[in-house]
Amino acid sequence: MNNIVLLGHGVGIKFLIEALIENPELGFEVVAVVTHPYSEHKPDLDMLKSRSEMYGDYGYNVFDVKLDFNIEIFETSDVNSSETISFISGYQPKYVISVACRNIIKTNFLNSFKGIVLNIHTTPLPKYRGGASDSWMILNGEWGRDLFGCMHYIDEGIDSGDIIAKYFYTVPEKCYPIQLFKVRLDTFKKLIILGLKNLSSDFFIPEKQNSEEMTVFPRLKTAIDGKIDFQKYFGDEIEKLVYAFGYPHEGAYCYFEKTRLNILEAEFFSQTSFHSICNGLIFGKDGLGNYKVAVKGGYLLIKKINVDLLEIQQKKIFRLGKFLT
Repeated sequence: MNNIVLLGHGVGIKFLIEALIENPELGFEVVAVVTHPYSEHKPDLDMLKSRSEMYGDYGYNVFDVKLDFNIEIFETSDVNSSETISFISGYQPKYVISVACRNIIKTNFLNSFKGIVLNIHTTPLPKYRGGASDSWMILNGEWGRDLFGCMHYIDEGIDSGDIIAKYFYTVPEKCYPIQLFKVRLDTFKKLIILGLKNLSSDFFIPEKQNSEEMTVFPRLKTAIDGKIDFQKYFGDEIEKLVYAFGYPHEGAYCYFEKTRLNILEAEFFSQTSFHSICNGLIFGKDGLGNYKVAVKGGYLLIKKINVDLLEIQQKKIFRLGKFLT
C-alpha cells in the first residue's frame, strides 16, 4: 500500500478516507491526518453542533477519524514547522494531500515533499481561488451552471498549481450556501479516484491554469457584508443577497424602524415597477400574509424573517406604508 497523509479538516477528510477504503485496487491508504489545534476547532465544532439539522452527515469532526478509522491525528498550529515535517516524513508518504488546510503551505514544506503535495479544491480553478466560495458563487449568479471541483498540485502560489483531475457538478437553482456546500463536497470521492488514476498513468499530462482567468474573493462576514441597501441594490441582487447570507448563516439583514431583522427567505418579482422613491416601502401582502417590499426593478416578497435569531411572524414587525432601511 502507498501511504497518504492528509492536511486539514472537515467532512472532506472522511469522504477521502472512505473512497480509498471502498477502492482498495488503487493501492493507497490514509495513514495520518494533520490538523490545526483542537482549541482552534472549537468555534467551528460549536457552530456545527448548533446547526446539526442543516449539516447532517456533512458536519464531521475531524478528530473522529481516530475512532472511526484508527488513523493518527497530529495537531499543529503550523504545518510548515520542522516538527510537523518530521512527523509526516516518518510515514514516507506517496502523496501529501490538503483538504481545507488552514495554513499556507510554504517553500520549506514543498521542498521536503517535492512534487507530491496536492490539494482538493471543489470550485473551478483558476476561477474562485482561495477559501471563499459558496456565498460568492450565489452572488455572482452561478445558479444552474455546470462547474467543477479539481485536484491540483500545490506550488508557492494560492491554488495556482497544475490541475490533475476535474469532476463536474451543477449548482442548484435558488440554492443557499449549505446546499451548494453539500454539492461541492460530494465531488471528493470522485476527485481522489480520478486524480490518483491520472497520476498513475504514464501518459498523463497535468493541465496548466490560465492566470488571466483568475479570480480571488475575500471572506464575507454577515454582520458587515450582509446589510441590504434598498437604495443601492436592484431587486434581483437583493434576492441573491438573501440566499448568499442565508442557511447556514443568520441571513441578510435590514431595519424596520429600530428593529434589526434578518430576511431568511424571499423572492423577487419584476412584473410591477415603482419609482425609486418607493425603494424599501412595505406596500402590500399576498394571500399567505407575506409582505411585499418595493425594490429597484420590481418587488421583493418576504417569506421568512427572524429577530435575535428567533423566527417571528412578519405581522408582528411590519406595517404597511412604512419603510425597511
